[in-house]
Amino acid sequence: MSTTSFIGSAAAIAVGLSLATTTGAAGPDDTPDDALRAASGCTGTAYVYGVRRDATLTFAAIDAATNVRTRKLTGPKLPWGVRAMTALNMNTLLVTTSQGALYRIDVTGNTKSLTIGAPVPMAYTGWNYDKLAADGAGHLFATGDTNGQLWRWDVSAKKPTGSQINQKVRIGAGVIAKTLTGVGGGRLLATTSGGKLLGIRAAGAGNLTISTLGSSGWGGVSALASPGGGLFFARTDSSGALSTRRDADITNSSGTDISLIGYVGDGGWTQKLLTTGPRNVVCRSGGITYDGLVTMFGSGWVGPRDIVERGLPGLQAEMTKGAINTPARKAAFLATLVSESAMRYNADESGNTQTYRGRGYIQLTNDFNYASAGTYFGINLLGQPDLAKSLHYSAPIARWYWTVARTTTNAYADDHDMNGVNRNIGFAWSYEEATRRCDRFKSAYKYFTGAYPTNTTCYPARLPARGDTDWYFHPERGDSR
Repeated sequence: MSTTSFIGSAAAIAVGLSLATTTGAAGPDDTPDDALRAASGCTGTAYVYGVRRDATLTFAAIDAATNVRTRKLTGPKLPWGVRAMTALNMNTLLVTTSQGALYRIDVTGNTKSLTIGAPVPMAYTGWNYDKLAADGAGHLFATGDTNGQLWRWDVSAKKPTGSQINQKVRIGAGVIAKTLTGVGGGRLLATTSGGKLLGIRAAGAGNLTISTLGSSGWGGVSALASPGGGLFFARTDSSGALSTRRDADITNSSGTDISLIGYVGDGGWTQKLLTTGPRNVVCRSGGITYDGLVTMFGSGWVGPRDIVERGLPGLQAEMTKGAINTPARKAAFLATLVSESAMRYNADESGNTQTYRGRGYIQLTNDFNYASAGTYFGINLLGQPDLAKSLHYSAPIARWYWTVARTTTNAYADDHDMNGVNRNIGFAWSYEEATRRCDRFKSAYKYFTGAYPTNTTCYPARLPARGDTDWYFHPERGDSR
């Protein structure tokens, strides 16, 4: 892996020329003609839009599970030449023209015929960019000048007006790339004329990290498009072939986990530009990502990206230590943590001023739990309770509570018994909260397996009174009131 970071730097570095050579993902140039077709482990439909050199729009629907093109349509010709194009979603495109204008294209039909509404002008000047990319998380990126300045805008609507594409910031320089696509929140994928595949993390103004995922074999790629889940398509000019690959972890700055799925159709992908709506595809993965958590639980229930992503490496390491490694166990664990702390390692119980209030991923509460956890880890949690919400201890404490303080939690998860899990974790009873946690378990389980669990237990046989805490009291394990 080779990584170059630009933090507030104005230096223009020619990406693809200055980065160190590394090994990583094999590119389409290296792939034999009889490449395999592998299982993608993904579900959903990729909505792939293209524009030909004569400005004619095209559309294809690709089944992510089978990598088969299920629809192929040709649409109208746009009234001007298109310089760059990206899909904001499955039926909204943004394009720049050769004259520097920005337009929104609303797709009104893509089932039997490809139809669009009248192009909506966003801006008539100032958009002299030859690459656009949307990340599916409310951001639009663009680049195109000689030193590779990367810019970002906030997009505040599914079909934005000009004023809803705003808050322009400069991420950094050095993104001199042949192709560009968004793969997740603040993350992009690019290829260079020199044959490299790049992973780009655009964390904010002046905060740019570029990693070499593949050091050769990508020079013939003239279009990249990602529908989400780490899945992406690469079109090779020489053959007109569209290959499908999957990056198992878009956050690890490595190309060693990028695998070839196969090819879509028998060639003929000759469009000038290709793009696909982001976040239409979900892929099963052993790794946990921020975007995966949002897919499982919804954006309103997962904490800020920077905080959540900062904690994920340590959390996943503790999940491995605690044998929280099956779809059911991971689903139950994550459903619990998102309910307790919104996946924030530094969560602190709001409005509670007690010394031993809820802290960290698992919301460790009460002096006897702080004392027990402190003894286990050899630290003075009674004297320093804020350690429970530190990056160093929050995840280990969550694992300890799940597997040591409550030794049966994984077994309950194995049985799809969220009532047992909830009883081990404990919360003031409400039917609504028990339902939310059970629904989150089911959603996470489907994310990991592609199907909802069967025979899930959500509630006690006899429903407690609202606010009751005795329902999870375990005198047999020495619980104190």
